Amino acid sequence: MNKIFALFILGVGILFFPATGLAHENEELVFDLDSTTIRSESSYIDDSGETIELMIENISSGTRVGKGTYKVSKKSTGNWLVSYNVTVNSNKQFTAATNLNMTTYQGSITSSSLSSNSSRAICNFKHKIGTMTSNASVTTTISNGKLVVK
Repeated sequence: MNKIFALFILGVGILFFPATGLAHENEELVFDLDSTTIRSESSYIDDSGETIELMIENISSGTRVGKGTYKVSKKSTGNWLVSYNVTVNSNKQFTAATNLNMTTYQGSITSSSLSSNSSRAICNFKHKIGTMTSNASVTTTISNGKLVVK
């Protein structure tokens, strides 16, 4: 009887208090700077059920592999699209983050910033729909010769 009661309580707990903060399988896109790949894309469903699309595209021409300019994009389907360019030097460090482009499909962007250092570029912004405002970001890092977008 106690086992049945414990299983019932466990089942109710799972139904009404689901786990949060669990990592999704593809919440980041990894792009190898040493490859000759020009474009890479990935998508996943976030905690609120929105489809998130990530993209990295080498927009340099005639430069050495690794060194160059890459366009980074993140899209929340039906809500917004954010992209910016990161420039990578031959030491695989960021030298600039430029050309911030933001598009909204509903609502508005109420504030935004783009900053970078040698190992990270980040765009933080606020997206407002009606009376609801949410914080969002697009972060690009360099780790072990790879660009990583989240």
